[in-house]
Amino acid sequence: MAASISTASSAFAAARCASGARRPSRSNPGPVASTSAIARRRRIIKSEYPDADAAAAARASSRRRRPPPRVVRVLPRATVGPAVTTREENGSVDEDEDEDEDTAWNMDNAVCMDAEDLERLTRVSSDSFAYSYGQSARKLPKRIVLVRHGESYGNVDESEYTRTPDSQIRLTTNGHAQATETGKQLRKLFDEDFVVDDDDGVSAADSAKSLHPYRVFFYISPYRRSKETALGIARAFDDDAISGVREEPQLREQDFGNFQDASRKKLEKRERQYFGRFFYRFPDGESGADVFDRITIFEDHMVRDIDAGRFDENTNMVLCTHGLTLRLFLMRWFHWTVAEYERIANPANSTPIILERIDDPTVNKGTFHTKELYRLSAESMKGLRGISDVMARCVLYTGPHTTPFAW
Repeated sequence: MAASISTASSAFAAARCASGARRPSRSNPGPVASTSAIARRRRIIKSEYPDADAAAAARASSRRRRPPPRVVRVLPRATVGPAVTTREENGSVDEDEDEDEDTAWNMDNAVCMDAEDLERLTRVSSDSFAYSYGQSARKLPKRIVLVRHGESYGNVDESEYTRTPDSQIRLTTNGHAQATETGKQLRKLFDEDFVVDDDDGVSAADSAKSLHPYRVFFYISPYRRSKETALGIARAFDDDAISGVREEPQLREQDFGNFQDASRKKLEKRERQYFGRFFYRFPDGESGADVFDRITIFEDHMVRDIDAGRFDENTNMVLCTHGLTLRLFLMRWFHWTVAEYERIANPANSTPIILERIDDPTVNKGTFHTKELYRLSAESMKGLRGISDVMARCVLYTGPHTTPFAW
């Protein structure tokens, strides 16, 4: 219809030009059309395009301001997290909001949704929780083991970074021995899960294999020293016990730059002490915050795989990574603050830091996030100087139905 009206207007313009009339302009505004001439044009348009008035009316109607839908604030019977605070309690409001005394801002106006739809979204039964973390397919691995690589040539001689790319630095002879010893420790720990208490003299390893064999899944940094550490650990296990190995670049070491100048790097590390270890970014490299961001992505993917049931419940996940990356993994997993992170020192080379699954039959695991169902082992806490008991677990759910673990 709009195209038809436009065609009619063009026809009138062509007729005007044919009659010798000049186009109006600022210098020549042209004669003012009389009321009768305007009415005559409208009658011609109406006779040739009878639906023009209806189209114009429809456009005008669509431009009218419609009253906003009725909205209400409906809270479920059981809510997750702290109670909603009002404007009077915290005094916060968007600075861009126009507000006067007659129309005071309130939480009801913040919910831009029809009451019917809002009630449908927030309706919960009296015997249910407001949100359920658990999925029917979720299977929680037995452990998550974090291992800093064994002793490398860069650990014993920092000048190694000036002539060898960081990603290519190898383990020392002592580092290889540390990785082998860590593999033996983990093999013994995993075997103990399946020991049979009888008088047949069956070894722990034979019991594990005959009952329900555990699985070991490796996530490894692409750096050479991490791969060599993973290989040393893997040699302690039978081939059929290893269910997979995945290289994850997000587990790599913090990037300190390319080939490093020893004197310059010494000054930068001193400057980092004053600036803050988490936020200081090395020139041509990364800050701790940058590493935290990529570790967040990795953890999200890993937790998603766990929630999808892609690991058996007897799986032991082993992550071969680096000292700072390991600490940032724990920071993200347990939701440490920056101050708490900066209190923690790197664990010793090739020392396993173990997150144990919480096997408590009285706990409804469907209420808790995957991260809440793991805690640092007591032995691992000894290997992390500066950690406290409250930092050894993650607590996300704070609703009224929370049953605290007896930790």
